[in-house]
Amino acid sequence: MGTETTIQDALAEREVKAANEFTRRWLASRDSVPAVASGLGIWPLLAALATGAVEDTQDELLAAAGIDADQAAKIPAALLEAVRTSPAIRLAIGTWAGDRVTLDPEWVAKLPAEAVGSLTGDPAADKAALDAWASRNTDGLIERMPLDFQQAIDIVLASALSVRTTWATPFQDASRAFDHGPWSKLGRCCALTATLNDDVLRVAEDASVLTIPGDGGIDVLLGLGREGLAPQAVMNTLIDAATDPAWGRSSTELSVGERAVGVEVTEYQGMRPQTGPEVSVQTVRFSLDSDLDLLEDAEALGLVLASDEDRARFDRLAVQPVYVSQAKQTAMSVFSATGFEAAAVTAIAMTRAGFFAKPKHRHVRASVRFDRPFAYLARHRPSGLILIAGWVDQPERA
Repeated sequence: MGTETTIQDALAEREVKAANEFTRRWLASRDSVPAVASGLGIWPLLAALATGAVEDTQDELLAAAGIDADQAAKIPAALLEAVRTSPAIRLAIGTWAGDRVTLDPEWVAKLPAEAVGSLTGDPAADKAALDAWASRNTDGLIERMPLDFQQAIDIVLASALSVRTTWATPFQDASRAFDHGPWSKLGRCCALTATLNDDVLRVAEDASVLTIPGDGGIDVLLGLGREGLAPQAVMNTLIDAATDPAWGRSSTELSVGERAVGVEVTEYQGMRPQTGPEVSVQTVRFSLDSDLDLLEDAEALGLVLASDEDRARFDRLAVQPVYVSQAKQTAMSVFSATGFEAAAVTAIAMTRAGFFAKPKHRHVRASVRFDRPFAYLARHRPSGLILIAGWVDQPERA
């Protein structure tokens, strides 16, 4: 019997840190934190792109991903192998190419054999095939590939990531209205309550973080920031708490009557002696989705040069010059009384550069549109005499 490969076996500690820091930098760079997003869905695709890139294009991709060229070459396959035996995580990576480009055999050899497919060039057929791939590899949580197939596409790199876990301690469903705060005008909401008998709540000056354990080795962390703290700052703090076991302090260190962000320590009389930490949780059910255009985050994702038709250099990926023409992610998440599930499909489309002949001569063109009331006149050309003039208030109707 072979030894099962785990994520900690497949990725070195520095590589796990690189992936987490990539997520941090990406989310911190955005004007707003998305409703749901997956940095891990993007990270191995950047690694795959980097192995096919050269010069400044490769340098930019590696810097964004936080890895070197040797790591980039192994990360996609290593991740796939690591999650293959996980009961809670599912990951697929796929690459498809059309007949207008020839993939570099050495680049293809670095990808898992089952990850390479073909594009027909028929937008409808390719969309149907890749939509089916997205649905199949997220167990139906996401049913489409987030690309515009009406645009020219010669290569697609995609990842499909899904996570499902069941709580060790289920929550109780309830319906409640909030008395005050930003949700007070929403009416009755789906509330969830539970008592977790474990040391799962940590607090700091600006935030409190709850860890909810689920099966399959999955935890879901909820981070509550102090009033007025920007969403990006709360997310940054939550990532700190998720990656640093020494972050903050345990709620068990708080005294009766002491408070932290969203936390109050009280005492009560029970029928049985307390045998361990007790954390009473009140939260809400949520069901979220998002569609992200990743080229809006090109600088943070290392795609500035990669998406520039004239400057992109993917000499080790395809024989013909190609560039990133689309980069998108669609994602969803559901937090319920019994567990948590989420999925993200990330897709990068590449198009052959210079396929259409580029103009060789400079032209200057001025355009004008008469789309509002305007004046007119008629003149005698030899003498310059104006013969008639007027004002067009509206055009003739058909």
